[in-house]
Amino acid sequence: MDAFISQVPRRLAVGVAILGLALADCAGGAPSVTTGGGVEPSVSSSVGGGAGGPASAQGSIVSSGAYAATWTWQAGNAADPGMGGVTLTSDKGTFGNVEVLNDGSITFTSGAPELTAGSYKGTGAQVQVANGAPCSFTLDNDVTGSNGQVLHLKGSITISGGPFC
Repeated sequence: MDAFISQVPRRLAVGVAILGLALADCAGGAPSVTTGGGVEPSVSSSVGGGAGGPASAQGSIVSSGAYAATWTWQAGNAADPGMGGVTLTSDKGTFGNVEVLNDGSITFTSGAPELTAGSYKGTGAQVQVANGAPCSFTLDNDVTGSNGQVLHLKGSITISGGPFC
Protein backbone atom coordinates (compact mmCIF):
# COMPACT_ATOMS: atom_id res chain seq x y z
CA MET A 1 0.00 0.00 0.00
CA ASP A 2 2.84 2.40 0.81
CA ALA A 3 4.29 1.85 -2.70
CA PHE A 4 0.95 2.83 -4.28
CA ILE A 5 0.56 5.94 -2.12
CA SER A 6 4.09 7.08 -2.95
CA GLN A 7 3.20 6.94 -6.69
CA VAL A 8 0.02 9.07 -6.35
CA PRO A 9 1.79 12.42 -6.93
CA ARG A 10 3.53 11.00 -10.02
CA ARG A 11 0.28 9.56 -11.42
CA LEU A 12 -1.50 12.83 -10.68
CA ALA A 13 1.21 14.78 -12.54
CA VAL A 14 0.91 12.47 -15.57
CA GLY A 15 -2.88 12.84 -15.54
CA VAL A 16 -2.64 16.64 -15.37
CA ALA A 17 -0.13 16.65 -18.24
CA ILE A 18 -2.45 14.53 -20.41
CA LEU A 19 -5.40 16.77 -19.60
CA GLY A 20 -3.32 19.84 -20.46
CA LEU A 21 -2.38 18.37 -23.85
CA ALA A 22 -6.00 17.51 -24.58
CA LEU A 23 -7.16 21.04 -23.71
CA ALA A 24 -4.37 22.61 -25.79
CA ASP A 25 -5.41 20.47 -28.75
CA CYS A 26 -9.03 21.66 -28.42
CA ALA A 27 -8.01 25.32 -28.22
CA GLY A 28 -5.77 25.05 -31.25
CA GLY A 29 -8.61 24.76 -33.75
CA ALA A 30 -8.74 22.39 -36.67
CA PRO A 31 -6.28 22.48 -39.53
CA SER A 32 -7.30 24.44 -42.59
CA VAL A 33 -6.75 23.20 -46.11
CA THR A 34 -6.42 25.21 -49.31
CA THR A 35 -7.54 23.47 -52.51
CA GLY A 36 -8.61 24.20 -56.03
CA GLY A 37 -7.23 24.83 -59.47
CA GLY A 38 -5.88 21.27 -59.81
CA VAL A 39 -3.20 21.93 -57.21
CA GLU A 40 -2.36 19.71 -54.27
CA PRO A 41 -3.93 20.94 -51.01
CA SER A 42 -1.75 22.71 -48.49
CA VAL A 43 -2.52 22.54 -44.78
CA SER A 44 -2.17 25.23 -42.15
CA SER A 45 -3.52 25.55 -38.62
CA SER A 46 -5.54 28.36 -37.21
CA VAL A 47 -6.19 29.12 -33.55
CA GLY A 48 -9.73 29.28 -32.34
CA GLY A 49 -12.11 27.51 -34.66
CA GLY A 50 -15.78 28.35 -35.06
CA ALA A 51 -16.86 31.60 -33.50
CA GLY A 52 -20.45 30.51 -33.00
CA GLY A 53 -23.32 32.93 -33.29
CA PRO A 54 -24.94 33.90 -36.57
CA ALA A 55 -22.79 33.62 -39.68
CA SER A 56 -22.03 36.57 -41.93
CA ALA A 57 -20.11 37.03 -45.14
CA GLN A 58 -17.75 39.72 -46.40
CA GLY A 59 -16.51 40.43 -49.91
CA SER A 60 -18.15 40.58 -53.30
CA ILE A 61 -18.45 38.68 -56.55
CA VAL A 62 -18.65 40.39 -59.96
CA SER A 63 -20.46 38.49 -62.70
CA SER A 64 -20.00 39.12 -66.40
CA GLY A 65 -21.00 37.43 -69.61
CA ALA A 66 -24.63 36.35 -69.39
CA TYR A 67 -25.32 38.83 -66.54
CA ALA A 68 -23.17 41.77 -65.48
CA ALA A 69 -23.62 42.63 -61.80
CA THR A 70 -21.83 43.04 -58.48
CA TRP A 71 -23.04 40.63 -55.80
CA THR A 72 -22.67 41.24 -52.04
CA TRP A 73 -23.98 39.61 -48.89
CA GLN A 74 -26.54 41.52 -46.83
CA ALA A 75 -27.64 40.90 -43.24
CA GLY A 76 -30.48 38.40 -43.19
CA ASN A 77 -29.17 36.47 -46.20
CA ALA A 78 -27.85 32.93 -45.78
CA ALA A 79 -24.12 32.50 -45.11
CA ASP A 80 -23.63 28.74 -44.88
CA PRO A 81 -20.34 27.19 -45.92
CA GLY A 82 -20.59 24.52 -48.60
CA MET A 83 -24.00 22.99 -49.12
CA GLY A 84 -26.49 25.79 -48.64
CA GLY A 85 -24.08 28.44 -49.81
CA VAL A 86 -24.08 32.18 -49.51
CA THR A 87 -27.08 34.18 -50.68
CA LEU A 88 -25.99 37.39 -52.37
CA THR A 89 -27.88 40.46 -53.59
CA SER A 90 -26.84 42.12 -56.85
CA ASP A 91 -26.55 45.83 -57.49
CA LYS A 92 -29.58 45.28 -59.77
CA GLY A 93 -31.74 44.00 -56.90
CA THR A 94 -31.68 40.33 -57.90
CA PHE A 95 -30.74 37.47 -55.62
CA GLY A 96 -28.19 34.75 -56.29
CA ASN A 97 -26.73 31.89 -54.31
CA VAL A 98 -23.17 30.64 -54.63
CA GLU A 99 -22.15 27.26 -53.21
CA VAL A 100 -18.46 26.38 -53.18
CA LEU A 101 -17.39 22.98 -51.88
CA ASN A 102 -14.07 21.89 -50.40
CA ASP A 103 -13.00 20.40 -53.75
CA GLY A 104 -13.39 23.76 -55.53
CA SER A 105 -16.65 22.94 -57.31
CA ILE A 106 -18.97 25.91 -57.82
CA THR A 107 -22.75 26.12 -58.19
CA PHE A 108 -24.39 29.49 -58.81
CA THR A 109 -28.15 29.91 -58.97
CA SER A 110 -30.23 33.02 -59.52
CA GLY A 111 -33.72 34.03 -60.45
CA ALA A 112 -32.45 36.93 -62.60
CA PRO A 113 -34.52 36.81 -65.81
CA GLU A 114 -31.39 37.06 -67.99
CA LEU A 115 -30.01 33.85 -66.45
CA THR A 116 -32.29 31.45 -68.26
CA ALA A 117 -30.58 28.25 -67.08
CA GLY A 118 -31.19 29.07 -63.39
CA SER A 119 -28.29 26.90 -62.21
CA TYR A 120 -24.66 27.25 -63.35
CA LYS A 121 -21.81 24.89 -62.50
CA GLY A 122 -18.03 25.11 -62.65
CA THR A 123 -14.81 24.06 -60.93
CA GLY A 124 -11.48 25.48 -59.83
CA ALA A 125 -12.44 27.81 -56.99
CA GLN A 126 -9.63 28.56 -54.55
CA VAL A 127 -11.00 27.41 -51.19
CA GLN A 128 -9.82 27.95 -47.60
CA VAL A 129 -11.22 25.19 -45.39
CA ALA A 130 -11.54 25.52 -41.61
CA ASN A 131 -13.18 23.00 -39.29
CA GLY A 132 -14.13 20.89 -42.32
CA ALA A 133 -16.07 23.69 -44.05
CA PRO A 134 -15.19 26.06 -46.91
CA CYS A 135 -15.02 29.32 -44.95
CA SER A 136 -13.58 31.50 -47.69
CA PHE A 137 -13.18 31.23 -51.42
CA THR A 138 -11.84 33.15 -54.37
CA LEU A 139 -13.37 32.88 -57.81
CA ASP A 140 -12.12 33.79 -61.26
CA ASN A 141 -14.05 31.09 -63.06
CA ASP A 142 -16.63 30.43 -65.73
CA VAL A 143 -19.77 28.59 -64.68
CA THR A 144 -22.01 27.08 -67.34
CA GLY A 145 -25.76 26.55 -67.35
CA SER A 146 -27.46 23.43 -68.64
CA ASN A 147 -28.42 25.45 -71.73
CA GLY A 148 -24.76 26.34 -72.46
CA GLN A 149 -25.08 29.92 -71.19
CA VAL A 150 -21.78 31.05 -69.59
CA LEU A 151 -21.40 33.33 -66.60
CA HIS A 152 -17.99 34.49 -65.37
CA LEU A 153 -17.63 34.98 -61.60
CA LYS A 154 -14.72 36.92 -60.09
CA GLY A 155 -14.12 37.97 -56.48
CA SER A 156 -13.91 36.49 -53.01
CA ILE A 157 -16.17 35.81 -50.06
CA THR A 158 -15.18 35.10 -46.45
CA ILE A 159 -17.72 33.57 -44.07
CA SER A 160 -17.34 34.24 -40.35
CA GLY A 161 -19.28 33.16 -37.31
CA GLY A 162 -21.64 30.22 -37.24
CA PRO A 163 -20.64 26.76 -36.04
CA PHE A 164 -17.79 26.28 -38.56
CA CYS A 165 -16.06 29.51 -39.51
